[in-house]
Amino acid sequence: MSADPTQPPPPPEPTAPLPGRPTEPPDGDGRSFWVVIAIVVAILVAAGVIAAFALTGNEDEPTVTSPTGATAATSPTGPTQATGPTATGSTGATGDTGSATNLGCSGGPPAPDTLPDGRYFGYVESLDTASRTMAFDLACFYSGEEANRQAAARGDEVPVPNDVYIVNDNTKVRTLKVHPDADRVLIDWNACCEPSPGATMQAFASAVDAGDFTEVAGFRYAGTLSPYWVTIGDGRVGEIEEQFLP
Repeated sequence: MSADPTQPPPPPEPTAPLPGRPTEPPDGDGRSFWVVIAIVVAILVAAGVIAAFALTGNEDEPTVTSPTGATAATSPTGPTQATGPTATGSTGATGDTGSATNLGCSGGPPAPDTLPDGRYFGYVESLDTASRTMAFDLACFYSGEEANRQAAARGDEVPVPNDVYIVNDNTKVRTLKVHPDADRVLIDWNACCEPSPGATMQAFASAVDAGDFTEVAGFRYAGTLSPYWVTIGDGRVGEIEEQFLP
């Protein structure tokens, strides 16, 4: 049957595709791609904000870390320098040696034949361990400005060498009783110049008798080459302390 040109064309069938439209709906690949891009951009922006905060948040207290992440020392400390023995004006607690300590010294009363309890400077002339007696020559020890004044008054060199000046105007020798357990604060001259433990009264007496350096059981005594401080208590010498002279 031929179409009647005077009649309008029949409507399209419901299942026929419309002109100019795709026949299949687009799949979701394009939309997913842009979603992923947006997420990545958001992550990068967030990471940049966190990094900026980390760089600026602790500017006042920087932390130095080692490659393993452990905190490293910011400033190494140098080794402690060891100090050796220091030669002082006296070997131990000798008190103020800048003033006239002894009786009979400048500005003080004359020294009696029997020394009262106290602390005295002088020379040990002999030491008898059997009778427990000591022959002691009293002298005067000065240091500092007092040493210079005493030296100037006697026409000696000023300032005094090594800041020490000894006066022994009276050569009288006194006999002192010695306690059997008197303390011995003596220098081992094998390890000069601080007091060392191990000195014995008998060995010290031997060195005094020899009048020179004497070594006994590894301890080297100066004998009469050094002056000494003696402390008298209850009428007996309770301590003998060697005076180091530079």
